[in-house]
Amino acid sequence: MTPCIKRLAASFLAGILILGPAAKSGVCETVVTPSIGVRTTFDDSTLGKGDSDLEFLLSPSFKVEGGSEVTRLGLQGRLDAYQYAEHEDYSRENAQLGADVSHGVSERLELRLGAKWVRDHSVESEFDESGITTEKAARNHYSATPGLTLRVSERDDVSVEGSAGLMQYESSGYTDYLSTGLTTTWSHALGDGLWRIIGQAGAQNYRFDRVDGETEQMVLSALAGFAWKASETLEFQVLGGVSQTESNVDFDWGQSMSDSQLTFSGSVSGTWTDEIWRLTLSADRSESPSTYGELITRDRLRASFGRNLTERLYLGLQLAWYMSKTAGLVQDENTQTYSIGPTLRYRLTEDITLDGGYQYTHEDDIEASEVTDRNRVYLGVTAAWPGVW
Repeated sequence: MTPCIKRLAASFLAGILILGPAAKSGVCETVVTPSIGVRTTFDDSTLGKGDSDLEFLLSPSFKVEGGSEVTRLGLQGRLDAYQYAEHEDYSRENAQLGADVSHGVSERLELRLGAKWVRDHSVESEFDESGITTEKAARNHYSATPGLTLRVSERDDVSVEGSAGLMQYESSGYTDYLSTGLTTTWSHALGDGLWRIIGQAGAQNYRFDRVDGETEQMVLSALAGFAWKASETLEFQVLGGVSQTESNVDFDWGQSMSDSQLTFSGSVSGTWTDEIWRLTLSADRSESPSTYGELITRDRLRASFGRNLTERLYLGLQLAWYMSKTAGLVQDENTQTYSIGPTLRYRLTEDITLDGGYQYTHEDDIEASEVTDRNRVYLGVTAAWPGVW
């Protein structure tokens, strides 16, 4: 048994010991849902490296939910073990464990706290988030997200969300970073409440510990917009504004530089849904930490469509476009990625689901003048066993 599996098993037992007494005390019933998934995938460019292979994925997981009308508790854990038919060096194990708690202090005030540990490899999250292919580097990410929502009046809500994160790689030669942030959002209902005006202000600080020095970046943002519930089936939300990024870069050989950039930030989303199908369109621009030792600006345009063909059969379709670009303070990166993929999901029984799909990805690394095409076809089954304590 690997250390990764041992840590997840120990965390699962700890979660049961913590939440078990709460269930027995009669506060509320606790729902425990263990599950396991198995998936086989043919990939003609495994990890974006150009080698075709068969990928086998085993994913045991669990979820615990409990509490009362005032206090809610949750615990989730998951292990993803990847094996390959030909390329053993691509095999890896990822794991995650998270806990969430919310407490209603009064009818107007709710407090929240989330904590999460994720052990993954840079090739997964970087590719999923921006379409950029990176090396297979193992790392651990620890994060905490405290927050609160205050109902100031019948029409006004204020929420404050904090964040703190630490990224640490398991081997030398990579960039660790520490992030902290605070975001405040105010919303005001108009008329019959179908329209809401939204204002948001935030500050995030990132400190990168690079192999050749350090980078510190502060991002201040101000956004404004609205949310509109046009009907029972149609909703929109629009936010737009600016972000100011102040950067200080130090190199071990004594060179230093400072930079200040003002950029547009925002997001647009729309959802059209009914009992049979659902369509979601979204676009956003934001800055996120990257493996390059500086923030990367990501423009994303995404669409998803889903339809229940029968009571058991579901058809989905996902499309995405990413533009990822750094400011070039430490390293120049400029990548465009397109992806499209249909999926089918069939509910074999109440607790067993079959799923299959295809995904095509086109990555254009403009900086390196390299183009990569990737095709993935997969088939999997997931079984869950929910139980009430």
